[in-house]
Amino acid sequence: MTRWNAYQRSSYEQLTFHRERRALAREDAARLNAHASGFSAIQKQQAIGMGDISSRIAMARIISKRV
Repeated sequence: MTRWNAYQRSSYEQLTFHRERRALAREDAARLNAHASGFSAIQKQQAIGMGDISSRIAMARIISKRV
């Protein structure tokens, strides 16, 4: 059944069809949200890592200037 010929079906069949479509859309949205959260966590960890590296370089330069 497509949205173009849905009107040819009974109201119950249309209802179940649209329920199934909405359920699939919710599953897809949840899956994409999980992927986005995972990528966000990776980016956050990379940013923290870059901050740590920058901090270590700065501390090494400060220490080397003292000596």
